[in-house]
Amino acid sequence: MALAAAASCSVAADGSVFGLQRKNNPFPTPPASAETQNPAEAQADNSNPQKAKRVALQQNEKEFRAGVNRLYQLAGELKEEVDKTVTTEVFSVQMYKKTGEIEKVAKMLKGKAKG
Repeated sequence: MALAAAASCSVAADGSVFGLQRKNNPFPTPPASAETQNPAEAQADNSNPQKAKRVALQQNEKEFRAGVNRLYQLAGELKEEVDKTVTTEVFSVQMYKKTGEIEKVAKMLKGKAKG
């Protein structure tokens, strides 16, 4: 019984079982799809690197401005809610969630401002 257990657990150091080698996957990995690439990036790849950098900076600026507008909107909504609520008693769950969302947008903006 001990011999059968030892034989069933024997695996060679090279990863083969009982001298049999595992075969690698015969299929190569497929190339990246052209659809996954942003059209602006595809156009920028074909041109000079300065134009690609300019396109990336313009996209970053659009996202940054949209983020600032979203932050302004959320802060305004939070201010209105605080003005309506007596905060000496208790804060609402909506206020807590709103502050979390404001924090998330502010961190995103901070990251975009860095680089």
